Amino acid sequence: MAAPAKKRVCVVGSGNWGSAIAKIVGANVVKYNNKFETRVTMYVYEEIVNSQKLTDIINQLHENVKYLPGHKLPENIVAVPDVVEAAKDADILIFVIPHQFIRTLCATLLDKIKPTAVGISLIKGFDRGDGTNIELISKIIEKNLRIQCYVLMGANLANEVADEKFCETTIGN
Repeated sequence: MAAPAKKRVCVVGSGNWGSAIAKIVGANVVKYNNKFETRVTMYVYEEIVNSQKLTDIINQLHENVKYLPGHKLPENIVAVPDVVEAAKDADILIFVIPHQFIRTLCATLLDKIKPTAVGISLIKGFDRGDGTNIELISKIIEKNLRIQCYVLMGANLANEVADEKFCETTIGN
């Protein structure tokens, strides 16, 4: 009997929280390489920093010098400026973008990701799309991408997570 296929992970977002999570995920997929592909894509909204593309800086220096300076990312984290390219082969999508961009991002990814993919939202906040009802970000992801989405929340600070300090968090559905 063939071993189950290894899972591919994409971190959708690269601010300080996204970069901190990418650091942890990158190390863990290497540690558990019997279950995960070791290459982790990270969607990076392209910006110019010191006359260079942020994706180029991250891929060359293995550091997000703009949003998480001083913290090296594992070499298996690959910054990708096209969200569809970053996410299309992923089995696990870790969402860490500002909440106000989630609907547009979902519209971009709809029908361009694996139908079996699962999401994990690390996005803080909620949405009032129609101005009356509060909607959880994880439910927006589920509804708009037609995938199951879990939530990871806690009193976590990106720099403390990147420093691998003890943190408490809750994962739910």
